Amino acid sequence: MTAADALAAAYRHGPGRVVETGPAPRPEPASGPRTPFAALAARGRFGSALTHLLTDVVTPLRWEPWNQYNDHRGHPSARAAFTVDVVLAVGSRRWLVDPVRRVVVGDGSPVPDGSARLELVRRRDRLAEGYGEFGDALTELEMGHVAAALVEHASRLGLRAHVDGTAVVVSSWRESGRPAGPSPVRGSGFGPRGISADPRPLPVSALHAFVAAITHPPEGSPVRHDVRHRLAVRNVEGVADGWYEPAGLRLVDAGGALDQVREVFGHPPDTIDVGAMNLALVTTGDPAAAVAVDGPDGYRALLRAAGAAAQHACTAAAGAGMFCRPARSTVDGALEAAVRAPASHVLLYLLLAGRPRGTGFSYDLTPLEAR
Repeated sequence: MTAADALAAAYRHGPGRVVETGPAPRPEPASGPRTPFAALAARGRFGSALTHLLTDVVTPLRWEPWNQYNDHRGHPSARAAFTVDVVLAVGSRRWLVDPVRRVVVGDGSPVPDGSARLELVRRRDRLAEGYGEFGDALTELEMGHVAAALVEHASRLGLRAHVDGTAVVVSSWRESGRPAGPSPVRGSGFGPRGISADPRPLPVSALHAFVAAITHPPEGSPVRHDVRHRLAVRNVEGVADGWYEPAGLRLVDAGGALDQVREVFGHPPDTIDVGAMNLALVTTGDPAAAVAVDGPDGYRALLRAAGAAAQHACTAAAGAGMFCRPARSTVDGALEAAVRAPASHVLLYLLLAGRPRGTGFSYDLTPLEAR
């Protein structure tokens, strides 16, 4: 891919893109010898901690009977297609992680000795063909989500982790091998009126937790300083409605910011009631500048950075009792104008967050040993 190809893809993902509905391909299990997670966990404290990391981030954790898109894992995925595979690399050998069966697939059994590399592999083919090239953007955003989820959860397990290109390097630190305890459950936001926020004011502590996740990401995360965030705030205790710069929570433009997002959103209120949300995070970036600095991968790195920031925000939202929905069904140019993005910027991502009106029954899919 050349720099011109990368920029052409960036601009095709923006205004005028065509996304059609259609059936998603049925994923097939990987073939080959299988080593269960339990065998990996038996390889000392590091092996046990690495197993908990994979279990908590990439395997099915929850099933919602009322939700048309299942299952749910430690990171969001468009239509629960899970377009990123993880390959466990130890030395020169590699094993594909099968998250549904909680096994690694490949010859022999991995013996991690204080260090392992988790390589992220794009699986755009798991999205319906109707997404066209825009499916590439969604896959790249998910790459950022997965990388960030691995980094942020590794520290909870006493591991060191940092992103190296499209891989996460995990190493021994102060791990005990025991589970980290339950992670905050990411809610879907579904209720009797579609996806909508509780009409009561959101506690200001939830806003502060959300902002802190954006402005102070964990060390090793693939976030970048050349992405730009603007936060729409509505109905938060003691905070004026309007557009904010997350750094310092500085008010940029007072007024109905969520109303502006609602006007450019592609789904009706009975599907996703954008105007009733408490928070909306709009992330933009300059593809041409990124490609000029980083070469053809610059645009994709921007998308990964936007996905990583979104993952940290989603985790913070869950901890504060909110749901957090990634979205890209927008009129991009109008939303870019609403956040006063520089002319060279394009929309990378949109997050919608709020306190759920209620929670329904869901099946807990976490293994007993991880609780």
